[in-house]
Amino acid sequence: MRLTIKIILAVLLGIALIFSIYSYYSIQREREQLKKSLSREARHLGESLRVMVTEIWQQRGEKEAIGFLGRANEAHGETLVRWVWVEEETEKIYQPRVPIEKLDDLFEEETVALLAASPEGHDFLLTYLPLLIDGDRIGAIELSESMNELHDYVEESLRRSAMVVGAMVICSLTLTGLLGSLWINRPMRHLRAQAERIGTGDFSTSLNLSGSDELSDLGETIERMRTQLAEAREAEQTANQEKIEALEKLRHTERLATLGKLSAGMAHELGTPLNVISGRAKLINSAGLSEEDVARSAGIIGEQAERMTSIMRQLLSFARRDEARKQPVDLNSVLRSVLPLLEPSAKEQKVTLQLKEAEQPLSVNADPGQLQQVLLNLALNGIQAMPDGGTLKLQATVAKTDSLPDKFADNSGNWCSLQVRDQGSGISAEDLSHIFDPFFTTKDVGQGTGLGLSIAYGIMEEHGGWIDVDSTSGQGSCFNAYLPLEKSGAST
Repeated sequence: MRLTIKIILAVLLGIALIFSIYSYYSIQREREQLKKSLSREARHLGESLRVMVTEIWQQRGEKEAIGFLGRANEAHGETLVRWVWVEEETEKIYQPRVPIEKLDDLFEEETVALLAASPEGHDFLLTYLPLLIDGDRIGAIELSESMNELHDYVEESLRRSAMVVGAMVICSLTLTGLLGSLWINRPMRHLRAQAERIGTGDFSTSLNLSGSDELSDLGETIERMRTQLAEAREAEQTANQEKIEALEKLRHTERLATLGKLSAGMAHELGTPLNVISGRAKLINSAGLSEEDVARSAGIIGEQAERMTSIMRQLLSFARRDEARKQPVDLNSVLRSVLPLLEPSAKEQKVTLQLKEAEQPLSVNADPGQLQQVLLNLALNGIQAMPDGGTLKLQATVAKTDSLPDKFADNSGNWCSLQVRDQGSGISAEDLSHIFDPFFTTKDVGQGTGLGLSIAYGIMEEHGGWIDVDSTSGQGSCFNAYLPLEKSGAST
């Protein structure tokens, strides 16, 4: 609506200005024409009077001639006629109404016409017709006609012009208002509504503006933009979905690789309860056992079977491919959940596991299965880094970071970490900057995919955290997986 008002004001201003200029010059032209007409009539009357006055002056003298002008003045009520002497020293009744300096043309025997104002403020048209008396004195017939009629005409013309301008303004205002609402306001409302929908991400509504003007062209441009944005978002969503599916496949593949590393130790771990079950079954099958011994052996068989079932359940739970589901998770429980899975591999490598839980619950918003995958990857790397045995420390703690990455600086002080510290061979300074690169590995062929640390780092980024490492070649490594604490678990 504001654009329509601006257009209306501009149009009205232009119309009023043009018509005002036209009216001004028209009135001025008519005023000059009326002035010339009055002057012409005065000249005709003066010429007639001059002939008569000259004849009477010659036949009857000065007094009769001036008296004749007095009687003529009575006959022409609208025009005042009188005799004047064009001299410096003369009686007041015979002095011209204007200074003699303005009547120099009378000495050339030319008629003079000019405007003069009376003491009361009225304008008069004065016409002087010269008359040479006795060969050396210059007299003149002065015709004085009021210009009130001219002023009345100008005022009437101004009133008519003002009325016409007012009517034009009203008509123009009504017409431009209606056309502006139809041609500008309505399309602009549609364009603005469509732009707001696009700004909020709604690309489902199409815009159709009829016509072939600039607003219609703008509407077509916006419609093309909407279509392109909708196609781009659809393509982006498809690409993101494919990326997520590919990443999830990689994670599942790495999980299965980790499961393969655990399987050898688990096979050995399952051998002990199977031997116990087999021995107890043979005892039960033999003769001579008391009912009490049979019952005790059956109980032992049940305990070992339950132990194997628990181990297999943990393996299957870890191998299962589930959708990521973030929920409140206690890091202490994550530590406890991976310990049974790590024990067989640790025993095989003669590695001692040390578990240190936090003194208070550390609650984070995370997918427990993905945190378990991160911790298992870091722990298995630590176990494999100690071929001659050693100690692997797993710890959950409140992290007090002195220097955070720039993108985490606003959340300073509200962090916890899962720490994995080994006593292995460490990582060289040259390899340290590449350990999180996909497919980078220092292990022998067939011993690793090179995706474990890369996937672990990606999981931590998706959870709003990161992984850093402190390692010295020959002295072991310490990995810290940082996560933001929930407010309920941020107390220390």
